[in-house]
Amino acid sequence: MKRSTLALLAVLLLCINAYANKDKSKPKIKFGDVTAEDFSPKFYAVDSSANAVVIADIGESTFEGNTKGDFSLIFTEHKRIRLMNKNAFDLATIEVLLYIGRFNNEEKLDDLEAVTYNLEDGKVTAVKLDKASVFKDKYDEHHVVRKFTFPNLKEGSIIEYRYKITSPYYENLQPWSFQSKIPHLWSEYTVKIPQFFDYALDKQNYLKFDIDTVSSADQFFYIVVPGDGAMESSRSYNIRSTTISAKWGMKDVPAIKEESYITSLDNYIQKVSFQLRRIKWSESSVQEIMSDWYKTAERMMKYESFGEPLTHNNNFMDDVLEKEEAGTKDTLERAHKIYEYFRDNFTCKTSGGMFMANTLKKTFQDKSGNVADINLLLVAAFKTRGFEAYPAILSTRANGKAPEFFPILDKFNYVVCCVKIDNKPYLLDATNSKLGFGKLPAKCYNGTARVIDPAFPTLVDLSADSLIERKITTVFITPNDKKELLGAYASKLGSFESLHLREKGGIGKGEDYLKELKKQYTFDIELSNAEVDSLKRLDDPAAIKYDMKFNFNDDDIIYFNPMLGDAEKENPFKSAQRLFPIEMPFQVDDNYILNMEVPENYKIEELPKSTRVKLNETDGMFQYLIGATNNHIQLQCRLQINKTLFEPEDYQTLRDFFTYVVSKEAEQIVLKKIK
Repeated sequence: MKRSTLALLAVLLLCINAYANKDKSKPKIKFGDVTAEDFSPKFYAVDSSANAVVIADIGESTFEGNTKGDFSLIFTEHKRIRLMNKNAFDLATIEVLLYIGRFNNEEKLDDLEAVTYNLEDGKVTAVKLDKASVFKDKYDEHHVVRKFTFPNLKEGSIIEYRYKITSPYYENLQPWSFQSKIPHLWSEYTVKIPQFFDYALDKQNYLKFDIDTVSSADQFFYIVVPGDGAMESSRSYNIRSTTISAKWGMKDVPAIKEESYITSLDNYIQKVSFQLRRIKWSESSVQEIMSDWYKTAERMMKYESFGEPLTHNNNFMDDVLEKEEAGTKDTLERAHKIYEYFRDNFTCKTSGGMFMANTLKKTFQDKSGNVADINLLLVAAFKTRGFEAYPAILSTRANGKAPEFFPILDKFNYVVCCVKIDNKPYLLDATNSKLGFGKLPAKCYNGTARVIDPAFPTLVDLSADSLIERKITTVFITPNDKKELLGAYASKLGSFESLHLREKGGIGKGEDYLKELKKQYTFDIELSNAEVDSLKRLDDPAAIKYDMKFNFNDDDIIYFNPMLGDAEKENPFKSAQRLFPIEMPFQVDDNYILNMEVPENYKIEELPKSTRVKLNETDGMFQYLIGATNNHIQLQCRLQINKTLFEPEDYQTLRDFFTYVVSKEAEQIVLKKIK
């Protein structure tokens, strides 16, 4: 079933009514059963150019009773891959991630088998992995990784492995991806969950499942409760439970590939994942695991590395901030000055993060820190100066979408400051020295931000549709008596184009900028006197100006593109088809105006025709209005894109729209000399 959003976490596995699909097209894969015929294909129909294919990837997660008076999570995976050529050999290095939780208790890896198969003289040879070749490394604070590389690799090899992970952590019900950077001939995942455990399910699939079934059955779990020594012996129980069994399978899954206008491929990969909501041993014994945003915000404001330091007086900043605020006229101007002090005087060492690495006082003294150090210090500064301010957390575009309704904190990776002025929230990021007040980096506009206010943890809209990138360009062209056309170009840039220009440091002295800019023109032209307005006024759009000159040499015919260097040169949508939605970073309103005087002794032989076309009626518009009065030509060209998300079924329409724009903006004015 196709998904249009990621907000499917409210689907509860235990509430799904059982229904059944036939296990159509499911292959029979048995470990070690590799035949000479398996080496026959020179390519696979799912992707004839693939360097490798996953022949089968089959996983299962179940629960079983243990000898510690509890349940264990059991995850198994069996995977077989065909390496078509040496470019796929990096796939033969496998990493299995294991979680380390309470009391340094590590998930357990068992029953690991790995074999490389080759076809030699018409016979299949098998080389098993030496268990001594499995290495263990620390991955991060909470994970270790078991790593191994298959032996005896050749072009065309088949590699196969399987293993089991035993985990005491109910929260770690394994997710499953049916898709990767290489195609899958078959991918299948089964989960079997006793009635005691309530998980939220996120089922993300733009492609249709070949198997999607849910059923239930009674099951017994044998659990041993250990005694405390001589005084009490161990006790055993055979517990009966209704178990929900869900299975998903996909055949001929194409490789997921980078495409233009995608925030994160992780938003579209075919997968299922789970979040433990609660454990219900009985009606009177319920353990809530996933709380609501009110409780989560209250808890986060008690974290020493997040909210707790914000509750202190923090008056060590007062002297500096009083000086910054001196002479301000109102509350908004005061807020500007406080923000600008931190933005202009602090250095950020990281590109993300939600939790502080240092104390607020140390960050203030060092004038540097990570994203959380600086932006939470900004929150503290506003609070100590009497403003209503809170942290706000979000997920950046590369990190994928974060759920709006469920407080799953590991889906978030960035924190900014939310300050309220006259009951209006302003989101501020002091880690980028080129940002204006109330503006965030482009990467932050990825849905919503959650304000961490225990009394009212609201959402703030950070959708791409909340942004309009407005640009207006004016060009004036007049002839002189030297058979030259002289032009004055001025362009007021949109917010993000202005930010990009500022981050580059402007245009320097202009020479290198004009040299690069000249490449956009399709005819010989001289550019000079480049300058930038408002480069340092970060709250305002920047503007670029320059002069132009080109010689028409008293030619009988002059061909002139009135769009000059601003014409769209190529269609941004090149692929013949599109599997995923198109996610534009912002709406567009691009306006280009030309006023041109025709040289003496020339007449207008041909003008492009005026036109106005719509994109799906309201989704966008392209307008090209051109006319002439006496020897004066006027053109207004406007491109508007009024929404940022287009579904795959709209791709061809969008592609055709831009094809027309490129074609129209390439048309030329023809001037003919009067004999």
